[in-house]
Amino acid sequence: MKIRRIQLFLGALAFGFLSCASAVAESDQDDTPMAKEMETVSKKLKSLRTMDRADYAAGAKAVREAHEALLRSMKYVPVLIKEMQDDVDKQIALADSRAMLGRTYAILCELEIAYLKKDDKLIAELAKKWKSQKKEGHKKYTDD
Repeated sequence: MKIRRIQLFLGALAFGFLSCASAVAESDQDDTPMAKEMETVSKKLKSLRTMDRADYAAGAKAVREAHEALLRSMKYVPVLIKEMQDDVDKQIALADSRAMLGRTYAILCELEIAYLKKDDKLIAELAKKWKSQKKEGHKKYTDD
């Protein structure tokens, strides 16, 4: 029963992320390098939904590939920030955006460890934490 709950939770999590990612992909900024890396993150985390839940190694690999793409995306500036007037507010927004990406990166690294430890409870906790962090970032720095 616990594993089924985790499957449902991760499925819902991946669906929510894909909804946001598809909205970004439909915008005219879908060609940006950051958008491409975030699409990779989305695809890798979506794959968790369809893989065998007992295949923790595959889960760990998918999460690792997601956080590697997230790390690559951190060198880019979100379009909404890029379009801001150059002042202190823009500098603050950029630093905040990078901090949020950094926290998300750390959560995904911890999620990889949870998969390697085969800890379903921790996987569910970190997935919830990651989803919350993702929502906050998208609310601030995307034009969905």
